[in-house]
Amino acid sequence: MAAQSKERLTGENLRRMIIFEIYNALRGAEITRIEFEGPEIAVYVKKPDYILQNEKVVGELAKKLRKRIVLRTDPNSRKSHENTRRYLLEILPKEAGIGPGDIEFDDRLGEVTILAQNPNAIPYKSASFRNKILAETGWRPVVMRKPSLTSRTLNIILRKSLTDAKERQRALRDTGERIFRETLIGTRRIRVIGLGSFGEVGRSAILVDTGESKILLDAGAAPTSYGPEAFPYFDSPEFRIEDLDAVIISHAHLDHVGMLPLLFKYGYRGPVYMTAPTRDIAVLVLLDFMELAKREGREPPFTQKEINLMLSRTIVMPYNVVTDVAPDTKLTFSNAGHILGSSLVHLHIGQGLYNILYTGDLKYYRIKGDTSTRLLPPANYQFHRVETLIIESTYGATETQPRHMAEAELIELVNEAVKNKGKILIPVMAVGRGQEILLVLNRALKEGKIPEIPIYVDGLVYEVTAIYTAYVDYFAKPVREAILNGDNPFMTENTEYVNSQSKRDEIIYSDEPAIILATSGMMQGGPVIDYFKSMAEDERHILAFVSYQAPGTLGRRLLEGEREIAFQEDGRLRMVKVNMKVVRVEGFTGHATQSELQLFLRHLNPKPRNIILNHGEPTALLTFARIIKNRWQKFGFENPPEVIVPENLEAVTLYPRNYRLHTGVQY
Repeated sequence: MAAQSKERLTGENLRRMIIFEIYNALRGAEITRIEFEGPEIAVYVKKPDYILQNEKVVGELAKKLRKRIVLRTDPNSRKSHENTRRYLLEILPKEAGIGPGDIEFDDRLGEVTILAQNPNAIPYKSASFRNKILAETGWRPVVMRKPSLTSRTLNIILRKSLTDAKERQRALRDTGERIFRETLIGTRRIRVIGLGSFGEVGRSAILVDTGESKILLDAGAAPTSYGPEAFPYFDSPEFRIEDLDAVIISHAHLDHVGMLPLLFKYGYRGPVYMTAPTRDIAVLVLLDFMELAKREGREPPFTQKEINLMLSRTIVMPYNVVTDVAPDTKLTFSNAGHILGSSLVHLHIGQGLYNILYTGDLKYYRIKGDTSTRLLPPANYQFHRVETLIIESTYGATETQPRHMAEAELIELVNEAVKNKGKILIPVMAVGRGQEILLVLNRALKEGKIPEIPIYVDGLVYEVTAIYTAYVDYFAKPVREAILNGDNPFMTENTEYVNSQSKRDEIIYSDEPAIILATSGMMQGGPVIDYFKSMAEDERHILAFVSYQAPGTLGRRLLEGEREIAFQEDGRLRMVKVNMKVVRVEGFTGHATQSELQLFLRHLNPKPRNIILNHGEPTALLTFARIIKNRWQKFGFENPPEVIVPENLEAVTLYPRNYRLHTGVQY
């Protein structure tokens, strides 16, 4: 009987039961309609003041149903834009830094977005505060930090969300119907199929098939290829776009998000889950990817139209909030420590049947005793349940020098360039590494470790940094407190953002020492190439790599000793001899090193039964697999975990699974 009851709740009567429970619990709210909007159940009411008076009732209802419930007011119960704007400007503290132009309205969802220079002056995290505004105006407040630097991307996203509100609401309803749909067969088997990133770095795309639903983890591009070989294996017979329930993006690097719009090009219309910073950076990275392809005379694999479709179906989730993404699967994001908004993806499948933790890319380090600059806190390691861990192993065979030594080496190189009356060129990734290095250099300037010379920042780094300044709450505590106290490491007298070719030429032809941070980090294009061409033959200058250089890239070729580089210019071949000093500074990586991966496994709680290694070159994967097999007891495992190193297109069955048999074969 109990089994039959459970089946009814997960079948076609689920939505009816939920609607009945809501009407029964919120009788006095005068409900006008109930909509299943994505993972949320939106309840539209006529009496906004009911929300303020019954906060506890709504909370208990959400807990009982184990669903996310959001109360919205009926459009006829909302105050006008003008009256609401006047009310907000009266009640919000002046120190929050809010002007009339910083308040925007979404009529479809009944939300008012408030851009504040100092959101911490507003108790915006308090449910009582939000409900008070909702009760008084009928509008649900959404508070965002106004970035210290002007971000064109953030403005585009905000305007897009307001102008496409009708399309977005339709998409949310479609998603809601799919999440709360009738289950067909239930969770009978769980398989993981690598469509990319297995046995290689980048091109991340992993299909999780539960039998009842199919979920794609990341949709990245290969960092060193163009054309079909850059795409994940979307042509796999096990991958059908029409069967896909959800796409989950761990973070906004191109090798994890670069082919997401391609899914929309070929018909995907389902939801995409990511954090708010990941959404903002992803839009910027994808637009730049398109522009770079056009500049190089290649046809981009997608257009602005597909990026817009992606945006309209993106559902942003904060850390540590549980949400439904399929009839049998719940999702929770937590901090991965890699770049702004990067997430560990926790999947809770089949009402407690099975739990998968996918790291995406992670960074883990000891906080105690760490004296070096850290932009982001380390990855989370505490979870309720984990049966299988899918962990990146980019540095599974590599140990870099400690962070404080890397900083000292970079500072020494800057001083060497100044002594030689030259410049130091630092290729950086626009997302993550650019901000980390800027933080280090400006701290060194402040402490007098390097002389007062200009730091020029060129390429996509400016726009990404502007987005970073909108999400200060994601930073490590020391950096966050410094920015809130007016000491912004991204905005100093010595830092100048380059936004024109004329300024670039001025820097190139100047004889004054300088530090130049420019994209791209692997020297596969971007303004760094212009600087390199002009500086390469002068031995006074230094080229300092601070990030991973993939095989085949110009950066890797230079590190491997190539000293004569051919460039195509105006239909002619130009040879550039490299006389400048070329050096690699290890220790700034945003990935966990070999020792940090081991530290993460040691602290991870609870311990998984299976560990799947991905996102690494074969040597790195096999080396780290051996380490786990030899040291599992030191990592705190009671029994040896099964370590799996699959190839792309190889399906790994996680459930049902004879653990005793598989472990016996392995050991």
